[in-house]
Amino acid sequence: MVWAWAAGMIGVLIMILALSRVRIRITLTHQGDNDEILFNFRALLGLLNVNYNIPMLHFKNWAEGLELKMEQVNAKAHHLIKDQKKQINVEKIKEAYENIQILLKNCFHFHEWLLGTVRRIHCTQLNWKTSVGIGDAPETAFLVGALWGIKTSIIGFLSRYIRLDIQPHLQVMPAFNQKLLLIEGVCTLQIRLCHIISAVFRLLLRILKVKGGLRAWRSVLLPSETAEST
Repeated sequence: MVWAWAAGMIGVLIMILALSRVRIRITLTHQGDNDEILFNFRALLGLLNVNYNIPMLHFKNWAEGLELKMEQVNAKAHHLIKDQKKQINVEKIKEAYENIQILLKNCFHFHEWLLGTVRRIHCTQLNWKTSVGIGDAPETAFLVGALWGIKTSIIGFLSRYIRLDIQPHLQVMPAFNQKLLLIEGVCTLQIRLCHIISAVFRLLLRILKVKGGLRAWRSVLLPSETAEST
């Protein structure tokens, strides 16, 4: 009897965790030379809560590319887990593009899987505020109108694939007679854990449909392990 109760409790717990939501909150701020991007990842009913902070984005030159600093922080314990700097240049972009082509080639109808997975994502918060000025009032007014058009087009495009559970809050504020660009954005996305698990299994099945697909994906995602095995 005790074992039956224990098995039942474990089953209920697994069901609760499977139906729980994974939340990703993205916060972006740009003002002058200061850029900051914060990713908050929360899952398993809050047991997993991690921040990925990118406090520095610095474009050096076309040869060296973009330098970014990334910090991984435990949001519950408030301590730094990892601190690293990365360099993004033309060679790395080219390498990433080639790797993506390999992954796409070795997965059966990857775009169908991607669209089916993205449609499970819910957007529960979307605030996007921009203050802009280029010194001249008429030109600033024209730019404000153009930014409104760009923002509404982007939201319209996203709404075709992601479920918007709220009305996006958009603002474009003109800063007349001054040069200014201030961007503040917050976006919260949610998806159930069971949908993520299902998506992983469906992706694996599509990879296995292609001869040598699993090996190709391992060589891209786990290059060090693939090299050791050979």
